[in-house]
Formats: sequence, structure tokens, C-alpha cells
Amino acid sequence: MVLLKTLKTFFTKDDFDFDSKNIDLYKFHPQIRIFLVFNGIFFNNSESYIRYCWPVLSTMLALVGAAIELMIIHHGIITGDYSFATECFCYFIILTTIPLVYISVLFGRNKIFQLLNSMDRDFLYICRLEPKYRNLFLNGQLLIWQLCIVWLVFAMSIVTMYLISTIAILFYQSLFATQTENTVRPLIFPLWLPEDDPYRTPNYEVFFFFEIIVCLMVPQIFCVYVYVLFHILLHRYYLMDLIIFDCEIMFNDLDERVIDLPQNDPNRMKVQLILNKRIERIVKWHNMVFETVNAVSSVYGPPLVYQVVISSLAICLMAYQVAESLDNGKFHVIFAMLCIATCVQLWIPCYLGTLIRNKAFSIGDAIWSSGWHETSLGRLVRQNLIIIIMRSQKPVSIKFTGLPNLDLETFSSVMSTSYSYFNILRQYK
Repeated sequence: MVLLKTLKTFFTKDDFDFDSKNIDLYKFHPQIRIFLVFNGIFFNNSESYIRYCWPVLSTMLALVGAAIELMIIHHGIITGDYSFATECFCYFIILTTIPLVYISVLFGRNKIFQLLNSMDRDFLYICRLEPKYRNLFLNGQLLIWQLCIVWLVFAMSIVTMYLISTIAILFYQSLFATQTENTVRPLIFPLWLPEDDPYRTPNYEVFFFFEIIVCLMVPQIFCVYVYVLFHILLHRYYLMDLIIFDCEIMFNDLDERVIDLPQNDPNRMKVQLILNKRIERIVKWHNMVFETVNAVSSVYGPPLVYQVVISSLAICLMAYQVAESLDNGKFHVIFAMLCIATCVQLWIPCYLGTLIRNKAFSIGDAIWSSGWHETSLGRLVRQNLIIIIMRSQKPVSIKFTGLPNLDLETFSSVMSTSYSYFNILRQYK
């Protein structure tokens, strides 16, 4: 019970001081600094060459692993073992994504710093505003924290299943298998060598250690990549909620009678100044959304393009292998896990892209419904409102060369293509 209570407190941040006015990004989300260290981004000694150690090591291991997988794919196709070749092709896709993510993040390091600094300023500013602003914003941040934990648990559960399934067989062979059983020690991932047996000593020990390193390396790359992506975008999503709230109260507590006063009258100038400040904050936050989406597109564009382009083929092949195993009265757990993980990882950025786009459109609707036509004060800011409405009609979307838009329509297109490939394979098997 104590453990469950501790986990619940950790998940819901019950022990966090939400009423404090000195909350910053790193107090609320301490995990973001830890995660980005693995991507080669240091916050204290940001120019240290040590930051390249883990990315370079991971990239080298990923390239070596990808080369081995290519060799195995070729062998599987020649021998007609398409299940073996398909599984290795999935691992090849995962391994080749790793260098792409590292290169994109390291080249876009300054933009990531700028985004994090901007998000930190949002925390410091919004936490000093009225309770409704602060509560709305911090509730959104709490959801981001909880989604981070759920995503980590999901990713680590897949890795854990890989490790447990292999270790369980090793335990059985060590404790219960008889000497007459012709058992072969399992590896985490299937392996083949052209001129040697990978399962003999010391080859087995070397490759087993290598595969454990890969198991630890891959999830932290993809966990950080997806987490940073949805953290930044959801942060701006909840910022747009504040923009909409600002639109709703734009004309509140202001005296309409000042519109009949001369332009240089102090009372009219005071109301004009208040309106200008409210409009200024809306415009500032609105521009932040556009700048953030452009920065995210620039930094994470290459891995997103690669992911979208290659996912249809990977999902098709994995689904085909699962269907073939079901036809034979079996269920291929590994391919089912990989297929689900691939679909989820593609769905997350696509869903976020749609979420951000629709919320950005709703800002124009909020301006239109702000009550400007019901008060004479609307004449003081009419041109400003028109400009904001026109700007809000421009779609806020994640895009990159080769990727016009990243949204649920993209996800639907990828899944439709995968299904078409799947039907072709099932028809001509």
C-alpha cells in the first residue's frame, strides 16, 4: 500500500507546490534535462566535447547493427525465410533511425535551447498571473508529466518483454534442461553469420552483450525523441488555451463611455493602453506558436520524414507475419509488439499535428466571438483583431521537405497504404 501511495503521489505530483509563484520549467519537469543529456545536449557545460561521447558510440553501434541486419535480410531472402528477413528489416529501420535523430538534434541544438528558454519564461510569467491562468496552464503541464510517465512505461515494457523472454529460456536451459536436449542458447534478436556459428562460445557472449546494449540504447533514443516532441507541442497547445481565455475577457471591466471622449483624454488613453496590452499578449503568444512549430519542423523534420516514408512498408510486413502465424495456429508476439509500437509512434506526432492545427484555427473563432461587435470599444482595436483573425487562418502544421503536413490525414494515408500492401501479399502468397 505504501508503494502504491508513493507511485500515485509521484504520478499526480500531490507533493508539488502548485501555488508557488516561482515555478519554472525544470522544477516542474526535471526529467527533460536528464533525457536531453542522452541526445548530446548539456545545460551546464554546453560546449563540452564529452557530450558527443554517447551519441557517437550509439551511432557507431547502430550502424554496425544495421550492417549486420542487412546481411541477415539478404540471407533470409535467398533462403526463403521471409519471417526471419522481415523481423530483421524491422530492426534495420529502428537502427537506421538512431543516427538520423542524433544528427538532427545536434544540428538543431541552438533551436532546442531557444525553445526550452522560451518555455521556461512562460512558466515564470504565467505562474505570476491570476489563479485561472495559472491553474489552466499547470493542469496542462501535469498532463504532460503523466503522459511522459505513460510513454516511458510503454517503451520500457516492450524492452523488458524482449529481455525477459530471452532470460527465461536461459534459466530453463540452465536449471531444468537435460543433457540429452539439443538446446541452443537464445539471443535477444535473431542472428546469422556467413562463415561462423553466432551461438557458440565466445561468439554468443559477445553478441549477447552487444544486443543488451542495443536494448538499452534504442528505447532511450525513441523515448526522448517522441517525448520532447509531444512536450514542446503540448506546451504550446495549452498556451493557446490561455490565448482563447484572453480573447473571452478582452473587453471585461472597461468603460465603454470613453469612446465618446476625445482621443487625448486620459480616461480614453488609459482604456486604449489596457486594450493594447491585452492584444499585445495575444499576438506575442500567437507568434510563439508559429515559431515553435517551425523550429520543431526544422529540428525533427528528417526523422519524421523517414518515419512516415518507411512506416507503411514496415507495418505491412509485420502485420503479414502476424497473419501468417495466426493461419498456422500460433501468435507471433514479437511482430505484434513491433507493429503496435510502430503504429503508436507514428500516431503520436500525427495526432499532435492535428491537435495544434485545430487549436490554432480556434483562436480566430475566439477573436470573432470576443464580443467586439457588442461593445463600442471594438472600434479601438478593430484592425488588430482583423489581422489576428487573418493570421489564424494560416494552418499551423509540422512540415518538412518531402512531408507537406504531419496530421491524422497523414497517419490515415500511411495505414491505408500498409493495408493495400498487406492485401497484395496475402493475395499472392
